Amino acid sequence: MNSVYFGFSHVGGIAIAVIVVLAVMSLFSWAFMFYKWLQLKGIDKKNRVFLSKFIETRDKASLEAFAKASDSVAGKLYLLYKESSSSAFTFFEVLSRQLEGGFSWLASVGSTAPFVGLFGTVWGIINAFNNIGNVQSVTIATVAPGISEALITTAAGIFVAVPAVIGYNILHNRLTAILNELDGFLEALSKR
Repeated sequence: MNSVYFGFSHVGGIAIAVIVVLAVMSLFSWAFMFYKWLQLKGIDKKNRVFLSKFIETRDKASLEAFAKASDSVAGKLYLLYKESSSSAFTFFEVLSRQLEGGFSWLASVGSTAPFVGLFGTVWGIINAFNNIGNVQSVTIATVAPGISEALITTAAGIFVAVPAVIGYNILHNRLTAILNELDGFLEALSKR
């Protein structure tokens, strides 16, 4: 318990600011990942129900009624395609851009958080060297607070970046799979 207290007891203002920035980045990235996971899960579930109905049903009237009743993207594409194939493809393009919204921010968090932590590291090392220069004899007690500060911000940067990168990869792969499935559905509509 003493070593943990020692690690946080000498954290300076810049390191605290870096940790606050990283905490905000982490909070927003986790909120985005949770929101996007629920959004994609809902879209996928509704699409699967409609697509299974599309495969099973040969009666166009009942399929159209089911598409109107369902809240699936695939159902909307089906209805739009019946009106005009170009409006279905336009809807698909707009939907793709909307669903990809926020991913660039999540990728930015994953790539910049270690550098934000590194800034805190560099600042802590500078402070450690300043403290060394201000004393007659150098001991571990003189050097440790600055190094501790540096390591805390480095760890915080990595702690924020790793979940953001993993979340980005998982969610973007899921989005790509959904969009590929919808693209295949549009192709199937053109052949039906």
